[in-house]
This record gives sequence, structure tokens and C-alpha cells, in this order.
Amino acid sequence: MLNAIARWVRRSPGEAFVTALVASEASRLAWGIYQAGALTTVHPKRPDPNRTYPSVSLIVPARNEAANIDTCLAGAVAQDYPDLEIIFVDDRSTDDTAARIQAVAATDPRVRLLQGVPLPDGWAGKPWALHQGITASRGEWILHIDADTRLQPGAITAVVDAARDGWSSVDDEPAPEGGFPVFSIMTGQSLPTWWEKVLQPAVLGAIMEALPLRLVNSPRVPWIALANGQFILVRRDAYDHIGGYAAIRGEIAEDVMFARRAKRMGLRVRLAAGQSLATTRMYRTPADLWEGWTKNLHVGSRLMPGLVLPGLAYLATAVMVPWALLAASSRATTTPRDATRLRAAATALLAIAFAHRRGIDRALGVPASYALAQPVGVLATVAMMAASQFRVRSGRGVTWKGRRYAG
Repeated sequence: MLNAIARWVRRSPGEAFVTALVASEASRLAWGIYQAGALTTVHPKRPDPNRTYPSVSLIVPARNEAANIDTCLAGAVAQDYPDLEIIFVDDRSTDDTAARIQAVAATDPRVRLLQGVPLPDGWAGKPWALHQGITASRGEWILHIDADTRLQPGAITAVVDAARDGWSSVDDEPAPEGGFPVFSIMTGQSLPTWWEKVLQPAVLGAIMEALPLRLVNSPRVPWIALANGQFILVRRDAYDHIGGYAAIRGEIAEDVMFARRAKRMGLRVRLAAGQSLATTRMYRTPADLWEGWTKNLHVGSRLMPGLVLPGLAYLATAVMVPWALLAASSRATTTPRDATRLRAAATALLAIAFAHRRGIDRALGVPASYALAQPVGVLATVAMMAASQFRVRSGRGVTWKGRRYAG
């Protein structure tokens, strides 16, 4: 087989294919660099004693989150926002999530535990939990975060000011009068284990590569929208105008669909970088990561069905071809000239791939050495994408937090 690869690359079709692949990978690297500057960063800040702040309701849905809830609670109660209520919605947990919340609620009057009621037909779990929490809240602004997200001090003040003041972006569009009624951030990622450092940057990088981030913040393209469900701030009148989560009750991609509905209804949606405002540890075990990303990538399969199979094929090809070229160059039957050409092409592809991965790792605070794990991360991403696509096409759906959702 390796001899066949070497012979094929010597011919015009093979040489043209490798040249095109190198050019394509270089374009991906350039696109990644371009994307890196698409979102302006919001930094924590203390409340200004000379300003009047609107009331904010912090809503946190939690289902069997005993491993994460203490960290989330600590971040929430550390906020010094002037007018804040904190509502944790216990979504029928079977562990001691509720007891941990109640213990903190007994010491901090801002914290309240809301016991969720059973999931009605037609609702996905998270939209239902959010709907209950928001219905019970009083704030002029609503901020909801995931239970695996930890707020840093000054986070809420920073995003409320950014959203209210019509915070300017890096694009050329003027900030709207009255600010942004829907404001979301990309949180920092907590990746303490080696396998998280290997796998998470690969998956997150693939997702960010597929999204034209500069268009996400443009009102001229309402069909391209994104919000990060780990951290979404919305003004209550805008929430009501959208129809709340009742309008997208069955969606497991509730964050994306919420942003898309808001943009299509004429509301300004802003996505910012907020790695210093909050951090999220998405998955604590490889099994959780597989289940979680299979669910999330399943959503991508539904939203961008025409891109999934070509994307799978391209990623698999890009990660395997350089190694095949290196192996073919070492065959005894390969001429010195052909071996040099094969190694040069392979080296170019690997250098571009490692540079691309290093850019992602740098943004996530992952050590430089993990760029060498790029092939493993990409192949794992391909495997999860393939599993998600199989579930979509077979109608088996996905499982999350003990609940099954149709494909």
C-alpha cells in the first residue's frame, strides 16, 4: 500500500492533491488566526458607586451536579453586584446537589433553591429548568450559567455594563442605542487532566473553525447566530419578546436557537470573549466527554447537515495523509528524489497542523507540548462527529443527564 501511495503521488493527480491539501491547511491556519481577533474581550470590574444598577437574577439549572455545584456556588456568592438574586433550580437530581445548595442558601439570603417539577412532554431538560427559574425570578436582567461554570469576582458587573452601554465591538458597525439585550461570552476552559488537554482543544477548535465569528455579531446576517449556554445575559423585556424558552422548549441546542430566534426577531445579540470572567470544566471523565460532545455535535449535525460528512472526510484525510507520506518516503523502493518530495510535503502539513493546534492551546492555556497530540485529538473529534451523525441518521437520538432525546 505504501508503495502505491508513493507511486500515486509521483503522478500528476497525486501531486496536485497533496499540493491542494497543503494550500487548504495553510488557509485553515490563516482562518484560525483571523478568527482569533473576532471577539473583543470583557474584563471583570467592580461596581461604580456613582452608577445605578438594574436588578439581576442569576439562574443556574442543576441536575446531578454534586461534583461541580460547590465551585459554582462559590463563584456566585463571591459577586459584589449591588442588586442580585441567585436561583439554583434543582432539576430532579438524585445525588446531594440540592442539599449542597440549601446549605449555602441558609447562610446567604441572595441564594434560593427552587425544586424543579417533572419534565413535561415536548420539553428538553435544560429549557424546562431555565423556564422555571426565570418564571420565579424578579430581575430586570437575567443571567443564566451552567452548573459547571465558576464566575470570577466582578463578572456580573462587567457584562451588565457591557450590555447596557452598547459596548463597541471590533467590527465597523456602530453600537446600538440602548445596548445589547442579549449578551453572551465564551468562557475560559478549566482543563486539569492530560486527556482534557489533549481532547478539548481539538473539539473546541473544530467548532470555532466552522463558525464565522465576525458574522455572528452582525445584524446584517440574522441567520448566523451563536450564544454560549455556559453564560447568557438577557434583558427581561427582550426575553419576553422572544417568547422565552417556551418558544424553543424541545431544543437541546437551546443556546444557539435562543440567539438565532433573537436575531431573527430584530434584537441585537453580542458574543464576546470572557475567559477572565468565568471558567468552565465541561467534563470530568472521558465517558462524560463522549456523551456530552456526542450530544453537542449531534446538534451541529442538525443545524449544518450539508457540512458534516465533508467535514468528517476532510479532517480524517488531513490528519492521516502526512503520516502516510512519511511512511511511504521510507520505503526501500522509493527513489531519493521522491522520498525528499514526500517528506517535504509531510513536513509542511505537520508544521501547519501543529501551528494551528498551538494557537488553540495558547488561547486555552494549554502547554505547548500538547500540540504534539494534535493527531489524537483530531481523530477523537472525527470519531465523536461520526457517532453523532450515525445517531442523527439512524433516528436513535442522544442521551444526556439520563434523558434520551430524539434524533
